[in-house]
Amino acid sequence: MNTAYDLTAATPALRKCSRCGLASTDNRRVLRKCRGCLAAPVYCSKECQRADWPIHKLSCTGLSKNRRDFVSTGFERSAQSVGYQTSGDLVKALYEFLDAHEWAFETSMMAHAILTHGVNLSDHPRDQILRCRLACTSVPNTGHGYNPAQGFRIVEFTYHSVESWIKGDLGTGVEYPDLGKVFTEGWKAAHEKFSARQKGVGCDHYVGLRAVGFTVDGVPASSIQFMPVYAVTDDTLPSIRGDARIALEDLLSFCTRSINSGQFVLKRPIPPRKDIGPWEAVPGRFLRREQNWIWEPLFEDWRDYQSGRVEFPALSVALTGLKTPPHVSMFLFRALWFHWC
Repeated sequence: MNTAYDLTAATPALRKCSRCGLASTDNRRVLRKCRGCLAAPVYCSKECQRADWPIHKLSCTGLSKNRRDFVSTGFERSAQSVGYQTSGDLVKALYEFLDAHEWAFETSMMAHAILTHGVNLSDHPRDQILRCRLACTSVPNTGHGYNPAQGFRIVEFTYHSVESWIKGDLGTGVEYPDLGKVFTEGWKAAHEKFSARQKGVGCDHYVGLRAVGFTVDGVPASSIQFMPVYAVTDDTLPSIRGDARIALEDLLSFCTRSINSGQFVLKRPIPPRKDIGPWEAVPGRFLRREQNWIWEPLFEDWRDYQSGRVEFPALSVALTGLKTPPHVSMFLFRALWFHWC
């Protein structure tokens, strides 16, 4: 079974339809962005935009261009204090950063969840949100040197109640009581979306959603995403200890280091297939081409790096001290929780 995440995460273009993952890498497909909010996701058609609205409504409400409290909450002032001219510039840089490191964020968050609560994802708390606390780098990611993979770094992952996020207790200091209803509606829409998709491919291992919140130190705003989780059969559930725990800890560290360095981006070169994979991601870089940011791998097989045929100093630094080779920890990670139908 390939999830929509598997397919879109393998798309080399950064700018792609938020609903179906199609990219504008040819002149025949024009992507249009939402004009109502600072997040400004793009869509390939009105149908995709309409279908995604119940989920996008959450961020569109919180980051609406019509909000009059951005000044009173200090959003504009905070954006300027970290080097961005406007709050719109900051939000654009943040969302492109999250999209650029999509695979590493997804993997690190799930690895953290498994290390914290165990491999049986159906037992994980459903009334909590996993907060990914970010901070801006010392040099703002603007101007001619702009790189979508840079500008922010991970500080920590922590769990909080959903209520605390709605009340503004996740470091933003701003309460949005109207988001409670929008959050519930977004959760329901996302659940229906993933549930219908899995039924369409004959899979019954989808067990629900987990909420992930992104905050930036010193910025009175946050972003929310819904992450689908899948259960594996009871007889395949190993214990997370010994070498397995070390491998997951190494994978979490490697993903975090890749995100924080901004020198390379982990991504799967092609969508995995049920019979042959590949399950592992490889490092690459985003280059500006065809009016889009296109990801190109440094190599397509980890054996090329291990043999010394490919050298990349930033990658060597990120691997320092890790006990488990990346392709091994990635394969183990998939085997622990993902059921191929």
